[in-house]
Amino acid sequence: MGFFTVAYSIAILFILIGAGFLCMKGGVLTRDGISGITSFVVNVTLPALILQSMQVPVTDAMLSQLFPLLIVLVAFYGVSFAAAFLVPKISSSSSDLETGVIRFMMIFSNLGFMGFPVSAAVFGPESLFYVSIFNMTFSLLVFSVGVVLLRPDMGKYLDRKLFLNPGIIASGVGLGLFVTGARIPGPFADALDLLGSVTSPLAMIIVGAFLATLSAERLLTDRAVWTVASFRLIVIPLALFLILRPFIDDPLLLGVPVLLAAMPVAANTVMLAEEYHVDSALASRGVFLTTLLCIVTIPLITTLFT
Repeated sequence: MGFFTVAYSIAILFILIGAGFLCMKGGVLTRDGISGITSFVVNVTLPALILQSMQVPVTDAMLSQLFPLLIVLVAFYGVSFAAAFLVPKISSSSSDLETGVIRFMMIFSNLGFMGFPVSAAVFGPESLFYVSIFNMTFSLLVFSVGVVLLRPDMGKYLDRKLFLNPGIIASGVGLGLFVTGARIPGPFADALDLLGSVTSPLAMIIVGAFLATLSAERLLTDRAVWTVASFRLIVIPLALFLILRPFIDDPLLLGVPVLLAAMPVAANTVMLAEEYHVDSALASRGVFLTTLLCIVTIPLITTLFT
């Protein structure tokens, strides 16, 4: 069942990528148009998605799992950050901006669009609580640490604009609502839900549009992208499994993080790379290749704990 769920999720992603590709080739989309869509997603729909993803009720079960979950989260991102600083050296990245994109791809995987259906298929609906917590952590990190990684020059000079973006503001507000248990009123919650729901489709259309400007030969011969794919899909989840296995007895608390670590590169990478004027072409190749290959690697990874 897990294999067909992965295949189904990837089929949806590739249909959306294909739509973006064809629209760019056919002139329906232009480079300026893609920049406008990217800015809209980064500054409007993605913050809306972040706010809604943090509307998770605090329960006794959640509180009882807080400490072991914290340990797992530290291990999850510890392995990812270690890979983020190793892979650019292996791939011989040519610039700081390319290095930033590679590091971002190592740390942030597609936890949302693919994480929820694949986890539900492999572990059942009870696993979705853990996926929600990982998505919440993702939201807090992607617009803070993630942006610093993409633009190390901005982090060096501590430009306040780096931390005053809609994503980090939405993360802060969402965390406050989560801690206090406050709920967003109905009409606003529904509007945020509708806005957030277009983030994944638009992200994949953007990926397809950028791929339309690239050569297939570059994708197949790009050493950096293949190194990223190897670590993102195989090395990171295997390393996390080996680290957690001696200490975690709960099959969900062990399996869900490993499965999420095996997801392809987050589609947000392309949008943020474009928004912060770094190598969006490299980001597009990374999202495309890891999404393509994960139809084989994710079922293999699930054999570790099923």
